[in-house]
Amino acid sequence: MNNHKVKILNFTNQEAVTYSIIKIIGSVQYATKPVCQMQKDTNVYLSQNNTNVLVSTNLINDKFKFLVQLVSGKNQIRIKYCCETVSIVLEYFPVISENAVIPLYVICEDHDGCFQAPPWESNNIESACKRITLGSKLLQCVTAEKLYEHGLGRKSFFLNEECQVFKSQIKCQDARNMNQMQLWENVGREIMKSPIGSDHRKYLAFLSCTKYYGERFKQGITATHDDLIEMTEGYVALGGGGLALFGTACLYTWPENFDDVILRFEDSTPVNRAQFLDDSCYRGTLGACFSTTLGSVLHELFHTFDLGHTEEGIMGRGFDNIYKVFTNSNSPNQSVDTGYEAQRTFQDKIEFKEEFEPDSLLERLRSENKKKEFIVIKSFEESDDTVLSRSCAVILCYHRWFNQTISKQSSLLSLDPSNKLIRSTAGIRVVEIRSLNRELVLHSWMFDGRILKFSFQIPEDLLITMGNGSYLIFVEDTIGCILKEELNV
Repeated sequence: MNNHKVKILNFTNQEAVTYSIIKIIGSVQYATKPVCQMQKDTNVYLSQNNTNVLVSTNLINDKFKFLVQLVSGKNQIRIKYCCETVSIVLEYFPVISENAVIPLYVICEDHDGCFQAPPWESNNIESACKRITLGSKLLQCVTAEKLYEHGLGRKSFFLNEECQVFKSQIKCQDARNMNQMQLWENVGREIMKSPIGSDHRKYLAFLSCTKYYGERFKQGITATHDDLIEMTEGYVALGGGGLALFGTACLYTWPENFDDVILRFEDSTPVNRAQFLDDSCYRGTLGACFSTTLGSVLHELFHTFDLGHTEEGIMGRGFDNIYKVFTNSNSPNQSVDTGYEAQRTFQDKIEFKEEFEPDSLLERLRSENKKKEFIVIKSFEESDDTVLSRSCAVILCYHRWFNQTISKQSSLLSLDPSNKLIRSTAGIRVVEIRSLNRELVLHSWMFDGRILKFSFQIPEDLLITMGNGSYLIFVEDTIGCILKEELNV
């Protein structure tokens, strides 16, 4: 007797998406007690486009999750549990947009392009580009799912799918001697002066010559995250304006192939800190390194889309847990014996030290980078640390890099500093008050309904409670025009 039903929760039949990797969430619902006379296998299976290849996953609290790589056009998805099968058709159509993200692998003038990795890992240029391309597609998926959770559709940034090699004129040792800000400025300047430079592109770049000096690590002595970074030359994780730039000391923990994504997230092998950087937020495993570094890339990429910091979530330290978006496992959060004192939660362990001074950035990159209102509408989604605040989600929803049709439209967007009145001829969508130093979102207002709001005055009673000081006002309107000005209270 069949007394259960398989249900897909986050997609319906004939839906279409513009990105190639999707996440399918579903549940097994029981009519009575969870027993089936025919049940012999407790796994859930997925097949795609009538192939005989089955992907399996387990049930956790009667929920399942699959990561699926779509082919261009229509995709037949079949999910089977016990004697019950459900099928849907999903369509993937890639979109070419004027405003796109370009993944880059940056190779210094005198460097061979091989990133630091153990001998059993491929670390040549081709391998790096495969890992970066796949990681970029995973971030498209996360972005779309986070907007969908807020009821804003499955919008994501447009991606030039294949990673490009960018040959830098910076010498390897010079790059290793630079700090993060210097690397960001110099690589950004080179990109914008090159044939691929464009104000309609944002660049997701990885520096090949990052090097961790494991011989400086002393076994048995507690090392902080800052200590490990001090042992790493060419380390960078910084985003804003038109460039998000990263080192490659942990790129070897990323997968080359789609089929290995979940395995990599769930890899509990301890990091050998005598040889390789442990950038895992004190969790000490290869899977946690993959999760933290991939999440860090998304955090910095979101800065290029003008998001500020939040106390929690992806724009806080929640990006460390990005593995939770994709897996049904908690394994990357399980700390191994690393010699660290893990008495507090890992979110407390590492503070943000992004030294990002907007006035000092390259002019052509237009440094518009660098509360907590976390309203998740879709109740099927997991409750974890990878949330976006409502204001962050609305900013992305109306951002020009997320909308193909509005890139050439313009509006009048202004702030009257005397009476704190904001006006837009296109309609205001988001207003944030951020701290001036960290761009931490302190207060926010969203107007994402059908009725447009053409003016907004910051409440006088709020200004009184804020006290005297300088803040940053951030405004975005319906067509993605952005205003950022210092606000004196």
